[in-house]
Amino acid sequence: MYSLFRVLLTVVTVAVLYLQANAQTNTFEVRIANHAVGTIEANRKTNGPVKSIIIKTRIQVMLSKINSDIANEYSNNVLSSSKSSRISGKNGEDKNTTTIRNGKEYTIIVNGEKSVINNAEIEECVADLYFAEPKQITRVFSETLGRFLPLKSIGGGMYELILPEGKKNVFKYENGTLVLVEVNHTFGKAFFVKVS
Repeated sequence: MYSLFRVLLTVVTVAVLYLQANAQTNTFEVRIANHAVGTIEANRKTNGPVKSIIIKTRIQVMLSKINSDIANEYSNNVLSSSKSSRISGKNGEDKNTTTIRNGKEYTIIVNGEKSVINNAEIEECVADLYFAEPKQITRVFSETLGRFLPLKSIGGGMYELILPEGKKNVFKYENGTLVLVEVNHTFGKAFFVKVS
């Protein structure tokens, strides 16, 4: 009886450690002008060939709120679906983007407008930048914009994500872990600082 108990305890311990090893959560504090104005919680889970990433952003600046959610599903490291929603401003303006893989193409719907990317496999998205340094990667798919964006290494573990209007967001990594994001907006710079 004692041997059976030891075996069960060992199996449960290994299962718990295995599940913890396959889930990762990174939390960032959003700062503007050196004031904390919100949080970003990035969660990644893997189970064999299946991976999911969920990113929740909650920001409050003066009377404006920004609530953003991204949910990506991958199969064999290829994006199979993505849903992005953002509610911002005092009036609660919505922006929704859905990306679905159909064979060798992706159907993308941004606020009701449909487009298609043919002959593609999306392997790297902006959400992936929150979990691993993008070595040897020159573009990532933006779940919110529904298009690829150029990514450029600028040395020292830093990478520039180039937005369509020409602005650049800088991602900084230490030992392969994202520690800081500098975001350039019309109202100025915001910083996402890793807190856990």
